[in-house]
Amino acid sequence: MRLLIADKLPQDHVGLLHKIVGEVEYAPELTEITLADHIPNVNILVVRGTKVRSNVIERADGLELIVRSGAGFENIDLEAASNRGIYITNCPDKNSAAVAELTIGLLLALDRRIPDQTSSLAVGRWDKAMFGKADGLKGKMLGVIGTGAIGREVIKRAKAFDMTVIAWSRSFTDEAAKALGVTRAHSVDEIVAKSDIISLHVSLTTETAHLLSAERISKMKPNAIILNTARGGLIDTHALAEALRAGKLRAGLDVYEDEPTGGNGEFANVLSGVPNWVGTQHIGASTDQAQRATADETVRIISTYVETGEVENCVNFAKDTPADYELVIRHYDKIGVLTRILNELREAKINVHEVHNVIFEGAKAAVARIQLDTQPNQETLTKISSRKNEIIDIQLVRLQVPSTTQEGVDLSK
Repeated sequence: MRLLIADKLPQDHVGLLHKIVGEVEYAPELTEITLADHIPNVNILVVRGTKVRSNVIERADGLELIVRSGAGFENIDLEAASNRGIYITNCPDKNSAAVAELTIGLLLALDRRIPDQTSSLAVGRWDKAMFGKADGLKGKMLGVIGTGAIGREVIKRAKAFDMTVIAWSRSFTDEAAKALGVTRAHSVDEIVAKSDIISLHVSLTTETAHLLSAERISKMKPNAIILNTARGGLIDTHALAEALRAGKLRAGLDVYEDEPTGGNGEFANVLSGVPNWVGTQHIGASTDQAQRATADETVRIISTYVETGEVENCVNFAKDTPADYELVIRHYDKIGVLTRILNELREAKINVHEVHNVIFEGAKAAVARIQLDTQPNQETLTKISSRKNEIIDIQLVRLQVPSTTQEGVDLSK
């Protein structure tokens, strides 16, 4: 098995991977362009920020697993990998503390104008009269959009500053809000209307692109603050630049639309030269603690895959099965039983989407759940159920019916 590491990873973790995988190439200098030349014969690929485009997937003749050594997976062509049956995994939640720390750091730097004061001192200018004014954080309303691991870490730190927190995400419940000691908002618009500070902690999808649109930005409180340590595309940057230039808002940013993809490059952005914001260079997860935690998880994922074939944190398994029917077959645990069942389905030209087979205690019997795209006819079902020395019973379930009232017909009697 061959592993390619196409981004930086601590050397001791690279050493561990050498012990787990037979052949390891460590090439952190690769780019999305040069990666394609290195991908043939690679079985496992590790990346952080390097983009894995469809042209790389097309040349990946032996690729089985892509590990994104970080949270998210926007830099990997999910569709191309899924079409080739390549697993994509990531390392969620390992950088949560680091990103939350930077979020609060940006807020403090903005409120107390720390970068401006540093620049003033660097050129020999003392202006306490101007810089000795700040709103302060105590008592401010912080609106958190996204209550995953990072959002919750931000909430924890905000409460330590005596801020009042209102939070929203699609899955956030009243019970979860109560446990965190925050108020649950019912929509993004409610967050926008009520918050002095808005902090973004959601993934970038077609639904969340420009979540803070020009319209929502226009409805924020005067002098409100936007914090974004998630993804640049969550904000309409042109609308934000106009609001900053007009002095209506302030912003603390670590991520940007159309930011450079490598470690160095030109920052050609509409925010250049615009006042009332502070920024860092997409380094939210870039602490030693976070990097080591993420590297630990990367090694664990690869070790588990090599030793057991299990794929931890897989992000491209179908969330909802495309199957319309499921065969539930209790059978004796004998050689060839499943093969004969699948052959009957193949001869009936029925596509099998998923097969789950679980052994009963004692290993004498098992139950197979086989998800199908079409309904088997009676002849096929009879052929399968007629082998009484192999089949205990067989039931056909129509999956569109809610699980509490699924239609099922016992066909073994």
